[in-house]
Amino acid sequence: MNVRKAVAASLIVLAAAGGALANAAPKKASPPKKSSATVGAWTLTTTEVEANLRTGGFKAPKHVTMTRADGSIVEADKATGNYRKKQAVLSGNVSVHDASGTFGLKSAGTARRDAATLTADTLTVDDVTHLYDADGSVHYVQGQTTVDAQKAHLNDVTHRLDLSGKVHVVQGERTLDADTASYNTLTGDGEADGNAMMVFPGITPSIATPKPIILHGPKIP
Repeated sequence: MNVRKAVAASLIVLAAAGGALANAAPKKASPPKKSSATVGAWTLTTTEVEANLRTGGFKAPKHVTMTRADGSIVEADKATGNYRKKQAVLSGNVSVHDASGTFGLKSAGTARRDAATLTADTLTVDDVTHLYDADGSVHYVQGQTTVDAQKAHLNDVTHRLDLSGKVHVVQGERTLDADTASYNTLTGDGEADGNAMMVFPGITPSIATPKPIILHGPKIP
């Protein structure tokens, strides 16, 4: 169950861009003109940003797009946060495509990975506590792995990922369905609970049990 990269620490550059764009963004424009700023390897484009340079709070109430030279792209209907506290919330049609497949997370390790895409209604990033939450129609794709759930929470310090709400995982010919699932991104161990069912090719085609299904490593890349 390869979902350890489900949320993206690299998105915190959006928060930093709030300060960078504070003076560049037009107050009013008709039709709106897009402003852009370069923050590290990312280029952020939007039509309006409000920022408090003293507190670090920022708000981008219009569509936000972030691009990187390697083809990575982040989009959302709006964003809020605090670049001093390294916090950001992306809301509305959130889409994160990371060409490296790591999203800048500790849990991703250093191995080469396929490009990965995460979509959700809301994505919350706290790059100080290393806690990341995707909420609402969460969908993750990387290689032969797809994950669907209503909510995903990653603690990138403990490497624990929790999924809840109609969890559906497909990895090649193997599938897992459950109400909730947890996964350790380092050990590959996990547990699926609540109407849990696994289907996989072989002599025994499926396992369905009211008790939790315990998953053990090795990790699925």
